[in-house]
Amino acid sequence: KNVPCIVWCLALHACVALGWYATRPTLFNSYNSPHYVYRLEIYDASPWQRIMHYDQEDPAIVRLYRVEPRELLGESKVVDLMNGSGIQWQLDPPVQSNTVYVGGSVAFENIPPECTEAARIPSCPRTQPSE
Repeated sequence: KNVPCIVWCLALHACVALGWYATRPTLFNSYNSPHYVYRLEIYDASPWQRIMHYDQEDPAIVRLYRVEPRELLGESKVVDLMNGSGIQWQLDPPVQSNTVYVGGSVAFENIPPECTEAARIPSCPRTQPSE
């Protein structure tokens, strides 16, 4: 029997939607830096990535953005965040290594400090606007 064109069209769309879902990571949570200059987004790995990294308990992808202007500063490969030690923003004194650590396996290096004279962030010491 002939299958109507609409059935083939619906089947094709369903396959495309299923393929899109299987390959796209989903946003799990986002965190702002102490002075809201940067945002860290943690994505759960897609079903396809979970299959490829079957040995990981909690596979995830981490992305670091500058908030204003919006800019992607870095993205990790698929990492296991199961035994992570949290997020460490080491951007400003007293511990200034210009690095953001996520868990034990992700490090974004050479990130500019939040508190600079040009930024004039009120919550930063010694950079408050003069009155």
